[in-house]
Amino acid sequence: MRKFVAVAAIVSTLVISACADPTADEASGTPGKDCKPAHPNVQTITEGTLTVGHFPNPPFADSEGNKLTGVEGEILSRIAERECLSIKIVRGNVASMIPSVESGRADTTLGSWYRTAERAKVVRLSDPVITVHLAIASRKGSGIEQIDDLRGHVVGSAIGSLWVDDVNRLIGNDQKLYDTLEASYADLKAGRIEAVLNSQPTALRQIEMAGLQNEVQVVVPSPNQAVRATLQPGQTNFPVNLQNTSLQEAINDGLAELRKTGEFRQILEKYGLPAEADNPQPLQTF
Repeated sequence: MRKFVAVAAIVSTLVISACADPTADEASGTPGKDCKPAHPNVQTITEGTLTVGHFPNPPFADSEGNKLTGVEGEILSRIAERECLSIKIVRGNVASMIPSVESGRADTTLGSWYRTAERAKVVRLSDPVITVHLAIASRKGSGIEQIDDLRGHVVGSAIGSLWVDDVNRLIGNDQKLYDTLEASYADLKAGRIEAVLNSQPTALRQIEMAGLQNEVQVVVPSPNQAVRATLQPGQTNFPVNLQNTSLQEAINDGLAELRKTGEFRQILEKYGLPAEADNPQPLQTF
């Protein structure tokens, strides 16, 4: 393995084992001696380790102790196994993830990062992982189901979301931005905001976690020119540093292999995502 030089370490870290020797100390994350990487020359910040920027965004990304979980968490873990890489989880908030990859403090990140033309200017994008639709979570009976219904209501979105600028143009200061998804749904539950914009899988999972299944509905709005994210489903990816073509190639080949073996669909089914979530689309143009 060749090292990909890092700028600095960030936040707290945990390590999980990939392609591990069953006799090895699991806490060390040391790959088994007989593990042969699919791509021997993959560049990473630390040799033998894939440093992953992480914030909780179930069902896409979560963790259990020192193990990545969620749809993208399991997919990325299996790709790391193919490359004989341990995974170091670097925790932070939503806003810190892409800058960490851009500056070389993390090899990649996960948690529903869309493939867009703008994002491709600062990080190298992998092939599509999950196809997701924008959804509106609002209290039943509120009448907030379509993009035009957002006018005159206080709406929450996560910082860095694809639709933030368009929604600002539509409703101005009535859009409130959050560092964490949990905070936005806490405010929805408390009545401090009237709706939350998220991907459909995220919204369904968050209302379940907040105990709002009987009070809140999740609706995929009709396409509306005012918010371009409604015109084309989002395509998530595992972004890497612009200079790191070797890691991009390894991730893309890993995704292709998981689709070929059927493991990809099995992971989707495990987390309740429909087969339509495995539907690669072209790069978004905004």
